[in-house]
Formats: sequence, structure tokens, C-alpha cells
Amino acid sequence: MNLPQPLKLLAVSSALYVLSVLFFRYGRSEMAWTHAFLVALAAVPAMLLLSWVRDHWNDRARETGRRWRERRHS
Repeated sequence: MNLPQPLKLLAVSSALYVLSVLFFRYGRSEMAWTHAFLVALAAVPAMLLLSWVRDHWNDRARETGRRWRERRHS
């Protein structure tokens, strides 16, 4: 199923938010609901940013490796 990019971002963000709230609420610390909502609100953008950075670095490393192999075989 192909979703438009904004809809995919909304779906992933919503799922991450719900899972984060549940993790913070029912995890070892048993945080209050209010705190779990607020911490998840701050954690989800950080998770999405780190995911984007990882994908960006992997793409750049893949491209650099491809260029290096082309130069080596030329």
C-alpha cells in the first residue's frame, strides 16, 4: 500500500506517540499519565529525527561505497 508522504509521516508519528505513552506509563518507572503524555510528546520528534539522520548517513555511505568500487575497478 503506497501512502502519500505526509500521510505516512502522520501514521508513523501517531503510532510512535501511542507506543511511547504506553511504554512510559507501564514501563519500569510507572510514570503518571500526564507525564507520560508530555515525555512522549518530546520523545517522538527526537526519534523521528534520529531515524532520518540514520537513513541519511546510510544512503551517503552506500553512495560513497559505490563510487569507491567504481574508481577501484576503472
